[in-house]
Amino acid sequence: MWLIVATMISAGPVAAQDLGGVTNMTRSPGHGTQVEYVAEGGKTYLWYPGNTNILKGQWKLEDGNMCFAYGPNSYNPVTKQRGGWECEPVRAYQGGIAKQVSGDPMGLAGRRAVPFDLTGQSISLDQILAMVINPGPPAIGGDFSCEGVIANAERSKSDMSIAAGTYFSGMFMGKRCVDVDYARAFALAEKSGTGVDGYLKVLRERAATGNPRAESALRRLGYELTAD
Repeated sequence: MWLIVATMISAGPVAAQDLGGVTNMTRSPGHGTQVEYVAEGGKTYLWYPGNTNILKGQWKLEDGNMCFAYGPNSYNPVTKQRGGWECEPVRAYQGGIAKQVSGDPMGLAGRRAVPFDLTGQSISLDQILAMVINPGPPAIGGDFSCEGVIANAERSKSDMSIAAGTYFSGMFMGKRCVDVDYARAFALAEKSGTGVDGYLKVLRERAATGNPRAESALRRLGYELTAD
């Protein structure tokens, strides 16, 4: 995962434990939108545009550089390198992260196939999370637009699933669609049969970072701020 980076962030040494255990979304002209779970302990799971499977690799912090390797058969279409380690300054790597969430809420480490093709997608990480947590197309003949998803939110279980994700993020296909409504999202997710576990996990991840809106939503919905 190699990025065109413009911003640098806080000075000072960075430890390996500060870089692992997170899911990052990045965008660059060369690679497009990528999502990657950088696990603690040096493993990584890359969801790359055009790939049908999650690309498993390794990462390490070495001499102030963030380094990745994805196996001998991997190919970087920007640098033209096949296999081996590629590195960049850790500050540049961090500066290229468009959005980050803790943990692996999309379960990339346990997937073989990618949830969907990221090629040409310019959507937020929240929208990607919503689509992955509750996948499924709308009913046959449905209006696959923001207005259609909201109007047909309770027409079928698959429509409920899509509408739940839309209410949870407020976005549909990368564009603002509706005011975020966690209660509506949870109700639709329950009725769709897919359940709220995925959404609950994301809300708790956000609450753990001190997000007041997530904390308030959990309390209103009757959930504890943590799972234990």
